Amino acid sequence: MNHAKRTKRIIVSAKTADGKAFDIKYRRTDANSIVILNKVDSATKIKVSVLAKEPLEDKTWYKTAQSVARVLMMVRNVSLSYRNQYSMALPGFKPMIGNIFGQRSGMGAMSPGLDFAFGFIGDSYIDKARENGWLLMNDSLATPATTNRTEDLQLRATLEPVRNFKIDLNASRAMTTARSVQYMYAGNPTTQSGTFTMTTLSLKSAFEGSGNASNGYHSPSFERFCKSLDGFREKVEARYAGAIYPQGTALAGQKFDAANGAVNKYSADVMVPAFLSAYTSMGDGGMSIFPSLSKLLPNWTIKYSGLSKLPWFRDVFKSVNVNHAYKSVYAVGSYSSYSTFMEYMNGLGFITDATTGNPTPSSMFNVSTVSINESFSPLLGVDMTFHNNLTAKLEYRQTRVLSLSMTSVQLNESSSNDWVIGMGYKVNNFDFFGLLGNGNKARKVKGKKTGTDEKKSNNNSRNNRSGFNTDLNLRLDLSFRKQAAICRDIASMTSAASSGNSAFKLSFAADYTLSRLLTMSFYYDRQTNTPLLSSSSYPTTTQDFGLSLKFSLTR
Repeated sequence: MNHAKRTKRIIVSAKTADGKAFDIKYRRTDANSIVILNKVDSATKIKVSVLAKEPLEDKTWYKTAQSVARVLMMVRNVSLSYRNQYSMALPGFKPMIGNIFGQRSGMGAMSPGLDFAFGFIGDSYIDKARENGWLLMNDSLATPATTNRTEDLQLRATLEPVRNFKIDLNASRAMTTARSVQYMYAGNPTTQSGTFTMTTLSLKSAFEGSGNASNGYHSPSFERFCKSLDGFREKVEARYAGAIYPQGTALAGQKFDAANGAVNKYSADVMVPAFLSAYTSMGDGGMSIFPSLSKLLPNWTIKYSGLSKLPWFRDVFKSVNVNHAYKSVYAVGSYSSYSTFMEYMNGLGFITDATTGNPTPSSMFNVSTVSINESFSPLLGVDMTFHNNLTAKLEYRQTRVLSLSMTSVQLNESSSNDWVIGMGYKVNNFDFFGLLGNGNKARKVKGKKTGTDEKKSNNNSRNNRSGFNTDLNLRLDLSFRKQAAICRDIASMTSAASSGNSAFKLSFAADYTLSRLLTMSFYYDRQTNTPLLSSSSYPTTTQDFGLSLKFSLTR
């Protein structure tokens, strides 16, 4: 039975000829028909009524359930990558290498051991080799054992909370560690160095600006950072309460007294945690120079392409994409361990003061510089393609680099703001001064075009007669960048501009293929730079233009 309701959400009822209700059994075959399944002994006349139910899409509860389900299933993809690479160089190893898994007996246990053969070793293997007598213990052999470790964690996720709205999250943490062990001397003197990077969020200070000359380049975050140093110094010093000076120092066995050497207010142990607390969202009063994995925060890239589905946009544009990206990375450029460091507990200890010779509290590592690299690339960007093949791009970008130096006790802040406008246009089947002849002219066809003819006339990349691309590509880009560098002295809490400039750039380019082997390009570039400080440089304008011909024998 055909009912032509165009839906499978139907209500079916039936009555006999005398008006009594009939229990009808049926099966839906498609959106417009059903099959009646009742079996009777004789012919029975019934009247069947089919009513369409209200579409689920029109029900409020269904729309709400769809939205909730969409949010619950917005995670489209999740990936995790962890890399741990370890290497060791152990000079002065005495035993010979055997033939079975590289093992040889004759010097106690099998050497160098199955753990070494299969790579299941750590820094403790040096102690094992020394205890088994496998190492040449000679003061004349000064080549240390070296180990290198690299740990790299990458987390990625793709979210799509609504249609055409995608969010790509990424978080990373990487740490390299290089150790040098002088195993031939008592106590195994060890030095360590390495690097550290980790994604974070520094949005709390991203839009406050760098100030200007009239207000002394005032920065609320820098002021908050400087004022917090005393509090962080007290926190670090409190961790040494009840500590005993280690053996081998001038005050060995005595109880820690700040009068003999207090925590340095401008040391990395104090300034780095205060720096992270003032400028990022992972400080939270933590005291570590190298934040733990629990402090890892993601960066993101956002893209929305649904505007082209709206009525007005659909009539004007082929596509409209709105973009946004944020990246912030905390980095310890390089660090090394103090040669005079003596551990107290949990990474805390003492180093020898070069002036007084007394032990002063300090962590193991000498960190000279840490930085935060932040970028909105873009903060907001729009890419548009019109129906007439015109493309346009509008972007605003913002970058900032904060570099904290424990050596100079300064915070250097570099920032740049970019406005970018780009336009492109393609002229299809362009006849350059009639050089291509009549073959490039569109042939008129009387009457209504067929689908095949229309497809051929809309071919924007090939000329049927010439057989090669005859499109003229035009591109115009405008950009304005304002960048500045501010040097902030932490001890005096003063700031001064060190460099900066404003740059305007115009770029125009046109590409055209004259033949299969010959391509012509024209370009014009103009850039104007205006310095922020007139004492350091002067305004400059640079412009260049040209016409190039490229002859190729490979086509």
